[in-house]
Amino acid sequence: MAEEEQAAEPEEEPESEDNESDGDEKKRKHYLKERDAHIDAARESSRTFDKAVLTFAAAVFGFSIAFLKDVAPHPAVATLKWLGLAWGLFACSLLLILLSFLFSHRACMFEVECADNSYIDPNYKREKNPWSRWTDRCNFACVICLFLGLGAWSCFAFENLGQESKSVSKVEPTPLKEGYVPPPPAKPQQQAPPLPPPL
Repeated sequence: MAEEEQAAEPEEEPESEDNESDGDEKKRKHYLKERDAHIDAARESSRTFDKAVLTFAAAVFGFSIAFLKDVAPHPAVATLKWLGLAWGLFACSLLLILLSFLFSHRACMFEVECADNSYIDPNYKREKNPWSRWTDRCNFACVICLFLGLGAWSCFAFENLGQESKSVSKVEPTPLKEGYVPPPPAKPQQQAPPLPPPL
């Protein structure tokens, strides 16, 4: 009986190994699924961020032009520096967000190339992605330029609104004559009666 029990014990080891391998496989599948979900979320948030920044920068740039046209058509000369600075920063923010699109594409292509090299050569040493760093720098610089431009435009708007209110208050209304009545029409002069004819 003891020999039969000893012979039966080794048969249980493959089942435990299979259970461990099944557990590792489930854990790996769960890890890959969660990793893919995080990658999709990061991709969607990056796409939403780019669209939001691009829309906001274009909207503020257009609103500043409308403000200059309708509210302050004759701005003070001293405030034009704020307007020029604001427009320059808005243009820089739009340029940076467009560059971030380009750098993001280059970063993805770099990752594809690294994956191909790792698959071909197991000893391939993976390099850092420089395009990814440039994408992050462009995104941060874009936000900074956008908020600085918004601050410069706010200074321009507040100073011109203050000057508009002062100019309106200085205008004196034309005095109106209350109770003015036009003079009555002139009465016709009475003619003297004709003289009698001489005798």
